[in-house]
Amino acid sequence: MDRKFPKFIIILNKLAVAGLLVLSVFNLIWPLLFMGYGKSAGYFKYFEIHHTISRFLGFTILLVSWKLYKRISAAWNITMTALSLWIFQFVFIHHDKVTSPMFLIEVAFYFILLLSRNYYCRKADRYSLKKSIIIFGIYAAFVFFNAVIAHLHEKNMMSVLVCIEETVDIMFGTENTEIYPRSFYHGFIFYFSWLCIFSGLIFLLTPYISRKKREHGETEAARELVKKYGQNCSSYTTLESDKNYFFSKSGNAFIAYGIVRDVITVLGDPVCAPGEIDSFLGEIKTYCEENAYSIIFMNTTDLFLGAYKRLGFGCVKSGEEPRFYLPEYNISGGGGAKMRANINHATKAGITVKEYKPVTEHNPDIEKQLTEASQEWLDMKKSGELVFTMGSISFDNPMDRRYFYAENAAGKIEGFIVFVPFAAMNGYMADVTRHCKDATRGIMEKIFYEAMMTFKSENVKWGSMAVAPLARLENETDITAKLLNAVYEKMNSVYGFKALYQTKLKYNPTCWISNYYVYYPAVFTPAQAYAIIRIQNPLGIIDYAKSFFHIGKKQLRNKDIRF
Repeated sequence: MDRKFPKFIIILNKLAVAGLLVLSVFNLIWPLLFMGYGKSAGYFKYFEIHHTISRFLGFTILLVSWKLYKRISAAWNITMTALSLWIFQFVFIHHDKVTSPMFLIEVAFYFILLLSRNYYCRKADRYSLKKSIIIFGIYAAFVFFNAVIAHLHEKNMMSVLVCIEETVDIMFGTENTEIYPRSFYHGFIFYFSWLCIFSGLIFLLTPYISRKKREHGETEAARELVKKYGQNCSSYTTLESDKNYFFSKSGNAFIAYGIVRDVITVLGDPVCAPGEIDSFLGEIKTYCEENAYSIIFMNTTDLFLGAYKRLGFGCVKSGEEPRFYLPEYNISGGGGAKMRANINHATKAGITVKEYKPVTEHNPDIEKQLTEASQEWLDMKKSGELVFTMGSISFDNPMDRRYFYAENAAGKIEGFIVFVPFAAMNGYMADVTRHCKDATRGIMEKIFYEAMMTFKSENVKWGSMAVAPLARLENETDITAKLLNAVYEKMNSVYGFKALYQTKLKYNPTCWISNYYVYYPAVFTPAQAYAIIRIQNPLGIIDYAKSFFHIGKKQLRNKDIRF
């Protein structure tokens, strides 16, 4: 994947792919230009079926062309096979027209692709390849089964091979209508055939994604850079084991990322000195261009926003992060009234807050209770546990994490918060927050406040509660931001955007820091939106859909009760 190619080879291949895309668009649009089919119903059906075939072929070429752009070897094989057959057929039938411009353009495409075989280096995913083989196998079995039925129906007057040929011909509208008259079943064969072809191609052209293992010493090198340059509240979360690393050539900068299909998804800003950001972003951009990846950064701040824009990245606001300036932080006044009330309630109920230090004061019983509280909290969630943007409890490797928990008068742990450092070790973010189902009201506020006071006594400058996703976008004018704000307003039954924002608001933060999605190419695409969802929830969109319908059914039941 790291092989480099001369720029003129890359440009020629992109021109060839663009030509194939134009051809696919032509096949999709040209049937719409011929609206007059004549008065004959027979001619109408003839043109209708052939225009449908043209559209299907157009979509097929569009799919293969896009995968060519993504440098997938299977797309190259399909394209070269199709072009070879087409050129051979044209020369054999129209040998007197080999100087026609269209033929010469196709030949030029052929030789450009032929001479660039090594450019298409991305192999198919083997699991998707198996699915593709199964789908094509189902289609082959269907064709054979249908041919046998037709053979028996014709009372053995036609061979099975002829019936197989006629069944396949239905895809292209060249079948013998005496054997397969126009009917519902004929239409079923036609659409079922194309459905199999499309779905099989989609799986066949799914690229293999390399999951690079971390090399020895990379985690420790990343940790040192985080401690030195990690200004983003997500910086320490980059050390979790579910991420890959991309280091700069100098070794003084890195990003932590995962890959969803063709999208490199990065957590936070690059961890580097401000003076190295332009050169490092240039390295990242070049890598993505050479390997046909798009890229999206999640939870970035405005520190490097100018550098992103200078290098051609797009950006859109994606939420805000509550920050607490600890030298001045307090919960007096109207802004902290609700938090004060909750803390007082927890204190009167006998709740005390303690810090657990697994490195120096290892206690299996405490860890057992914290784990049980965590599992109880997860069981209450609407959807699966989020990963990638969130850290883990990590008792086995706590590193620089800080653990604060709330214990009731009976000695039972009711909740806890795991804090991770940021701002070059001059701040702590509440990363993992968990509580029991029957926890006393106010324990999370009490844990947070007492932890902040502990950090304040240690001369730590900042506290954070992590990003409130999609919050405070109502005044944004960018169309992408408006779409994200619509998700914030309408999808709270799937993910509690508003509830999360209101929860963070009651802690009385000193200020709110804008966060952004940053992406390249500079157009926010559905693939990037899917990558944001998929990388945080291993169960993907299906998990959110289940939550949506579960909540919907619950609301309907409540309505039935009220009425």
